[in-house]
Amino acid sequence: MNKFRSFSLLCFRGVKQFGFSSFVASLTIAMAGGLFLGTWKIKESAQESFNLSSGGFDAVLGARGSKLQLILNALFHLEASPGNLSWDQYEMIKNTPGVKEAYPLAVGDNLLGYRLVGTLSSMFEVHEWKEGEKYKVQGKGRIFTDNAREALVGNFVANKLKLQIGDTFQPYHGLTFREDSKHDEIYVVVGILEPTGTPADKVIWIPIKGIQHMEGHSKEYASSVSAVLVKLKGAAGFALEMKYNKQGNQATLAWPIAATLAEFFDRLAWFEKILEWIAYLVGLVAGLIILAVLRNSMNERRREFAILRCLGAGRSFVTNVVLGQSIIISLIGATGSFFIYFVMNGVASHFIREQTGVLLEPFKIDFTFIYVFLSILALGIISALPTAFLAYRVDISKNLRSLT
Repeated sequence: MNKFRSFSLLCFRGVKQFGFSSFVASLTIAMAGGLFLGTWKIKESAQESFNLSSGGFDAVLGARGSKLQLILNALFHLEASPGNLSWDQYEMIKNTPGVKEAYPLAVGDNLLGYRLVGTLSSMFEVHEWKEGEKYKVQGKGRIFTDNAREALVGNFVANKLKLQIGDTFQPYHGLTFREDSKHDEIYVVVGILEPTGTPADKVIWIPIKGIQHMEGHSKEYASSVSAVLVKLKGAAGFALEMKYNKQGNQATLAWPIAATLAEFFDRLAWFEKILEWIAYLVGLVAGLIILAVLRNSMNERRREFAILRCLGAGRSFVTNVVLGQSIIISLIGATGSFFIYFVMNGVASHFIREQTGVLLEPFKIDFTFIYVFLSILALGIISALPTAFLAYRVDISKNLRSLT
């Protein structure tokens, strides 16, 4: 016990003696580990959350164009619609064998920058946005009636705009808020959705007829839809893929949604690689700083180590003191890297939630954290090996002679 106590005191004494340098080394390690974790986990968490935020749908049918644009517009309420479909096209896919559910969407208006999306009330009454989970309305609220000027507000929008049941509002034309584009129609809030952590929280839902017949919209808009959200059964996706994407030229079927989103995230791989290499370079710098700190510590403590040897300490004891000092610096850095990661993830989650409505899981722990922790400890030990070797070979007589 006394030997372990002496060992611990000597290790901490070395860290304290070069406190500022040790702090810089730990901070650099924390930055490297935090950046690596952030690069790895934020993308992984975002991709997983986006896949889970498909609202329980398998495909999106829209105007001829990019599959990714269709998905981002119809499911995540980003970008502009590539065009419109006729109401007949909605009816056609709705009645196609293998299509379990189909819900039309119409967009084109906003309230203070938050989109209004028109659809059918049945989507909230019948559809399961997650297996076994239907949409729920808070308190005494209810789902809008298809022929009334009523609104069902997503939880996120309701909190941002302080909307409550019974409040009224006038929509603005277009997807971007402009004060001079207010419509004459007045809508009343009849319900607020329970939070789902999906983009459904980030929009205001109204009857599709409200968007189609909104004052200022063209007459053609009254019989068209922006997209159709589709729930499939069996292997219907392959047949519909052939019908719309391979043989037809009137519409595009974005299916499967997960594969299309995976392609989107693959486009960001180059940026992930850059951040990953930056993390490696910062880690290398951290290792060099540790090496410099331990070398300086070794030069200052040669006499101390020589005296310890005379008092009976073996070569391995002195060597372990150097390694222990490095491990302490690395442990502080590893702890700091987790803190930096959680801050990064929290900030990223906030902005992703603000922009897309997708909720990440910022505090999800898995094997990656163990991997990074062990890697940081390995970095500290490797950085300390040259100095530990010098400590092992310390010349007792030479260093004691300098004391006289």
